[in-house]
Amino acid sequence: MLDPTDKFPCIFGVDAVARKTLRYGFVRSGDHADQLADTLRSFTAVCEDLGKRTSLVVFFESWEAEERSHAGYYEEFWNLLRETSERDTLPWPEEHAVDTDDPRFEFCFNGVPMFVVANTDLHTHRRSRAFDRVAITFQPRFVFDDIKPNTKNGDNARNIIRDRIRTYDSAPLTKMLGNYGDPANKEWRQYYLDDGSDTISAGRCPVSFNTGGSDLA
Repeated sequence: MLDPTDKFPCIFGVDAVARKTLRYGFVRSGDHADQLADTLRSFTAVCEDLGKRTSLVVFFESWEAEERSHAGYYEEFWNLLRETSERDTLPWPEEHAVDTDDPRFEFCFNGVPMFVVANTDLHTHRRSRAFDRVAITFQPRFVFDDIKPNTKNGDNARNIIRDRIRTYDSAPLTKMLGNYGDPANKEWRQYYLDDGSDTISAGRCPVSFNTGGSDLA
């Protein structure tokens, strides 16, 4: 991620690596939701103390999808977020919608809203989402507090990221990118991107959430 000749698009992730504020979790085979919930609970308890540029990257020993395809991985990803949310003991923050169609939606756990990114071993053209195995990154929303949309810093950061994506990936820039809170934006669609067709998250979110957990849509 720190290679100056092959710049990774997420400047916030690169900054977290450089500052040593990136944190890691490892989920072994079996009981994924229980392990992920415990890992998120530990991270969210200390994330504010780590500074503005922190994230949690969780690596999975195995991925229990029914089929080795983006459709299978996508379904398992959302089922995992649903099941993990059901293990949350704190209410969802009121300022963040639980309805995935609401532009204020963001995944929350232990009272902390977080942008979620899935990386998989199936991604090849969208190299910014590729990894040797499945990994899920959780970025607290406070990471973006000083780079809000329609501000000089925010617009500059987004332009840098999108320019880097165009260089880093052989897939075209996804149409799913948007700004949090924008009425035209569906935040959840950015969580799991396919390898370039932008079809996998074009419909409705496959799960629904509520403040006390979530249910299949």
